[in-house]
Amino acid sequence: MMLMLGDFAVTMGAKASFGAGRVERRFLDENEFNRLYARTARPLTAYVRRLTGDPEATRDLVQEAYLRILRARVPVMDEKQTTSYLYRIASRLVQDRWRHQGVDRRWREQLPAPTSSRGGDRDSALDLDRVLERLRPRDRAVVWLAYVEGRRHAEIAEILGLKPASVRVLLFRARRKLVDVLTTEGLAPEA
Repeated sequence: MMLMLGDFAVTMGAKASFGAGRVERRFLDENEFNRLYARTARPLTAYVRRLTGDPEATRDLVQEAYLRILRARVPVMDEKQTTSYLYRIASRLVQDRWRHQGVDRRWREQLPAPTSSRGGDRDSALDLDRVLERLRPRDRAVVWLAYVEGRRHAEIAEILGLKPASVRVLLFRARRKLVDVLTTEGLAPEA
């Protein structure tokens, strides 16, 4: 079966087994992919958007993540594992983008001047964007996965290729940085 994804055609449904004692690997079939896409398109796009801060790059990276999972012979996994695998692909694509473009250093230079607007949902969303952009990329990813998507430490570790104990430490440090940024931006809750 052939599936069109953007300008790419991908053959689906092929299975492969790589010998005794090895994990069976196969391509996702069309129904599996459609269920995966329906379940993950919005949250994955939001996750990548928060990491990149760039709508155009987000579209490209999300499309590439789906394309890669379609082209890959993946181990037989349940829905949750497949979702984590997809997020890991997307996370690595974002990391590659940062590495190749030096985005982390340039973000701080391109930030708009701080304002202390506190009205309405739109202002709150802009404040959240500005605060998250002040975090390092990995910290932003950990915070997003933990507090927006509600993922457990083990899931975050799997997605980002970290040890579960490292996630706990990274979250602690990221929360501390968030408090500093919120205080600097005048957005910290009043005591």
